[in-house]
Amino acid sequence: MRSDRRRFLASTIGLLCLGGAAWAQQTKMPRPTEQRPLAERIERFERPERDQWLKPDEVIKALELKDGKVVADIGAGSGYFARRFARAVAPTGKVYAVDISADVLGYLKDRAAKESLRNLETVVSREDDPLLPAHGVDLAFFSDTTHHVANRVPFFKKVRESLRPGGRMAVIDYAPDAKAKGFCSHEPEELVPVWQIVKEADEAGFSLVAVHTFLPRSYFLVFGLKDGQS
Repeated sequence: MRSDRRRFLASTIGLLCLGGAAWAQQTKMPRPTEQRPLAERIERFERPERDQWLKPDEVIKALELKDGKVVADIGAGSGYFARRFARAVAPTGKVYAVDISADVLGYLKDRAAKESLRNLETVVSREDDPLLPAHGVDLAFFSDTTHHVANRVPFFKKVRESLRPGGRMAVIDYAPDAKAKGFCSHEPEELVPVWQIVKEADEAGFSLVAVHTFLPRSYFLVFGLKDGQS
């Protein structure tokens, strides 16, 4: 059964890599999001059409989020996913909305209060550290964020340290051919292909456990802790 699963994951990764230029890799960092005005960022994060290609309800279902789970949304921005996660894990679960930009988290904190999301906590992180509690998180989640992380392997290792036994890390991001397809404005060398994320996650102590293909513009990978690691 395990070998069949590995073959399925390998074939799926192969298809994703072919669709996103298998030879590509990230060689250049994109413009930092926080350089844009706050109002512009909020407008971009919250535009309704994102639902069409990010499918947040289906993402929550695929991640099997439920009451009591603790989720860290890393690169949370205005809370597009974090607010939804907070509702999914309520009343006893918790969400850490993590971002390096204090201004956008200020917006999120105010909005969460207005929406009575008392189980959502904002965390102003560092570029090299999500500043999460050790062994306190069930799921670490990235959406449109990993290509902004300069040194992902050590960063992923810090994420791993925050996870409880059985914890997972989920990554949603654009493939290098996204600009050519009209999905985003990033150049190919500013984005991270599937093979590179899988390799870096492996180096940080994770193994790929699921590949979801229902997002029309992004890849969606889920990693678990390697056997014997926490």
